[in-house]
Amino acid sequence: ERLNPRLENWGVIREQGAFDPVLSAGAQYADSTEPLSPERATELGVDRLDAQSWDFNAGVGGRLPTGTAYELTGYDTRSEGTLSSDPTHIGFAGITLTQPLLKNFWLGPNTALIRVARQNRQIARETLQQQLINTVSDTQNAYYDLVYAAEDYKAKVEDLNRARALLSENRKRLEVGVLSRLEVTQAEAGVAAREEAVLVAERAIKDSENALKRLISSDVREFQGVTLVPVDEPPVAAQELDLARSVQTALSARPDYRRQRHELEKQGILVEYNRNQLWPQLDLEGSYGFNGRGGTFGRLTDDVVGGENPEWSVGLVVSIPLGNRQARAEFEQSRLRQEQAALALARLEQDIIVAVDNAVGRIATNLKRLDATRAATRLAEESLKAEEEKLRAGTSTSFLVLEAQANLAAARSAEIRARSDYHRSLVEL
Repeated sequence: ERLNPRLENWGVIREQGAFDPVLSAGAQYADSTEPLSPERATELGVDRLDAQSWDFNAGVGGRLPTGTAYELTGYDTRSEGTLSSDPTHIGFAGITLTQPLLKNFWLGPNTALIRVARQNRQIARETLQQQLINTVSDTQNAYYDLVYAAEDYKAKVEDLNRARALLSENRKRLEVGVLSRLEVTQAEAGVAAREEAVLVAERAIKDSENALKRLISSDVREFQGVTLVPVDEPPVAAQELDLARSVQTALSARPDYRRQRHELEKQGILVEYNRNQLWPQLDLEGSYGFNGRGGTFGRLTDDVVGGENPEWSVGLVVSIPLGNRQARAEFEQSRLRQEQAALALARLEQDIIVAVDNAVGRIATNLKRLDATRAATRLAEESLKAEEEKLRAGTSTSFLVLEAQANLAAARSAEIRARSDYHRSLVEL
């Protein structure tokens, strides 16, 4: 995405190149032989006419941002032949100007494509900014996912250890004959189920690691065999939330909203440009220069510079397309695209307001979830202790103890997930 602003910058330069002057030059040699009629041959004393000529021309032309087309030209024709014993130079130097008076008149239509290119460059910058925001947010969320996976793995291992401790205790009580074989079997089933949960949690850590590695490195191979261990967990604290201020920040700072505003401005430029193209072409043309003649190029130059043989012209040229359907169609299309861009901007504004409202609400909800899951974990621990005491007193079963252990493990996972979701909701806002 970083390359797109550079690409669009060259797009601006390309459109500015429409006003670059063009230097042209040429040279041509001609040699002709013309047979004469008998009467003409008798009159001139020759039976044919030979003529040789060299034509040299050079000029600079281009177009100004006002729409004015200009051309500075000069030429020299050196000729000699049967009828001229000495070479003769004939030349001209002058300027020709063409100024549109209706279509493509002045700065607006002639700089429209440059301004469109600048808007495209700004749109590319906003898109890059959006990509940067997304990448940073994805990286933060990937880190929190890794924290959750690591903490959830620890919780699953603790649950497995509790199940193994219960199995070990049940086997000892079976050996002394105070417990049935069924209790041991239930404990063994509980251990097996938790071992499977630990394996799944361990795989989740690896997947979270790989997701984070992909985001923080341009070549994930450098992280092969490397274990990422999260060492920083942001504290959970209540945030001061101001919905109105958050909405205002989003509408002024979100790149996608600014990008859509630039899109609307671009369409407005195109509407004005295409409206101008509906006019007929009416051009004021004028030229002014000097003719010259001499036996040498130097004398020709002196004659032209002397200004004794001026030549000028002025006139109007009009061109009216009959029907003009192409221009009318392009204008109507650009007008509809402008309307679409305005509707898209209004829709995006509504989406932003709703999204910010949801994000603010999720922060408050996730903070309450965290408090609720902490309480649930504490109550699950108390229930497990009570069930273990009942088991030792012979008034409970291994199945109920395993169920209490599973409830505690689920409560711990929910608490860890709520903490992770809280941090993710802060990133989202």
